[in-house]
Amino acid sequence: MERRELRAPLTSPHCTMRYQRHPEKLKKRWEFHRAYQKGRKYWNRYFVIYVLRTGFNGTRLGITVSKKVGKSVQRNRVKRLIRESFRMLQSSIRAEYDVVVVGRAAACPLTCQEVQKGLHSLFHKAAILKKETHR
Repeated sequence: MERRELRAPLTSPHCTMRYQRHPEKLKKRWEFHRAYQKGRKYWNRYFVIYVLRTGFNGTRLGITVSKKVGKSVQRNRVKRLIRESFRMLQSSIRAEYDVVVVGRAAACPLTCQEVQKGLHSLFHKAAILKKETHR
């Protein structure tokens, strides 16, 4: 009996898209707490961000969305929108920062463009955008 591989290999010749890594993430509890305690806090109606200058070579993102926002489907949607918006804005953000984004309940009905606009305004308030990207 012949055994066949059911999944396509990761380096398939038919796959034209390369896997894009997510930005460096904050993963450990102590990294989040350090940003909460030592970082600067900025907020608007949809998000609260904590920004901490670290001196590392890149910007790291941490996302929290509490159960107050909604059930898991809504929370995961808000997290996906934040992650995608951060990816779009990452080239305009100066390096060496840890950014923790806390999603609020008002962010649930937003579109990706609205999330991006809200995060851009908070990053502008926090003065972590590169000079040429200030509007």
